[in-house]
Amino acid sequence: MLIETELELGSGAEIEVDLPHEGAVVARVVWSSGSLFGCQFNRAIGTAALSAVELKARSPLPSMPAAPVDPALLGAGLGKKLEQTRKARGLTLAQVAEQLGVSKPTVWAWEKGKARPVDDRIPAIAEVLGLNPEELISAHHPVGVSQLLHASRDQIARALGLDARMVRILIEI
Repeated sequence: MLIETELELGSGAEIEVDLPHEGAVVARVVWSSGSLFGCQFNRAIGTAALSAVELKARSPLPSMPAAPVDPALLGAGLGKKLEQTRKARGLTLAQVAEQLGVSKPTVWAWEKGKARPVDDRIPAIAEVLGLNPEELISAHHPVGVSQLLHASRDQIARALGLDARMVRILIEI
């Protein structure tokens, strides 16, 4: 949650927020910049509460996916594309791993959807497999996630008065 207040809140400070359909919920300050504070709720917030907050928001919130994304599926599209392309090119896991400077189990985990390569590694993977990086990027993210991340990055940048290229979003699964 992003809040703006003149209160002096330090990192780790806990605040109580009264949310519609949820009641009082505790949130912990995880970052601050001037009068802006990023907070993390101590428990999951229901969709009814999020919808009610969105109705009361002064500016529109980025649209959310219709349903939560299953973490097991996040690397599935990319993994299948990596494995099929590697085999079609006659490359072994070891050859791809060596060219990328990673371990063979790492490439295997990418192919099986057990892990995902960081975005910065996509161009190198595409080069090794003889693909256009865009082909891998489209397989790398579930439908709608790229647009959601882009909208969220822009909204955070506007709120903080930053260039959107300075905003990095980390997703823990």
